[in-house]
Amino acid sequence: MNTFIFVALPYLVLALLFLVTIYRYLTNRLTWSAYSTELLERRLLYWGSNPWHYGIIPLLLFHLVPFLFPGLAAGFLGNQQTLLVLESLGLGLALLALLGILILTLRRVNTAMLKRSTYFSDWLILFLLLVQVGSGVYIAVALRWGSLWYLHAAVPYFWSIWSANPQPEYLADLPAVVKVHAACAFLILGVLPFTKLVHLLYLPIDFLKDQPILYRWRGRE
Repeated sequence: MNTFIFVALPYLVLALLFLVTIYRYLTNRLTWSAYSTELLERRLLYWGSNPWHYGIIPLLLFHLVPFLFPGLAAGFLGNQQTLLVLESLGLGLALLALLGILILTLRRVNTAMLKRSTYFSDWLILFLLLVQVGSGVYIAVALRWGSLWYLHAAVPYFWSIWSANPQPEYLADLPAVVKVHAACAFLILGVLPFTKLVHLLYLPIDFLKDQPILYRWRGRE
């Protein structure tokens, strides 16, 4: 199981992420977006989308910085007070993201018009995100100082995957919930190119060079 989660699954996911994303980008750009559902339901969208984005985006950056700048992260995490502040901040952001994804899921379940426009891929990605954020909250509460063992165990493992020399022993002895958290992260990346969330991989900066749209009112005259 360790070999499957920490060796086979990451490379399968990377292949899907790159190949399917490029294929979809080149063949069907019209689906490269998340459909707007604000007209179908607005109130819960506001209370779900904002906590979700304000929680998950900083958390993703917190996971990415130690991978890109391990020395800098070690300097911050080596200070006990800084570590405590970052752990508390991370838990707060995780709870905020969990609240948001729960509201967005309930919104899909309880709104009849939304259920008609929700595909299997939507339910799958919602389920995976719930498991991912929920397991992350549990790890933050039950397995303290996760920032440190993430830096000294997960980051070297990720670099071993990136350098084509996988070393699953970095994470093999960690608790089962950590393995679930890691496997779920891989699965989210693997199914991402097949879902509406693929727009996360594209920065919409082309609009900056577009000409302004001119609107004219049509009156009776």
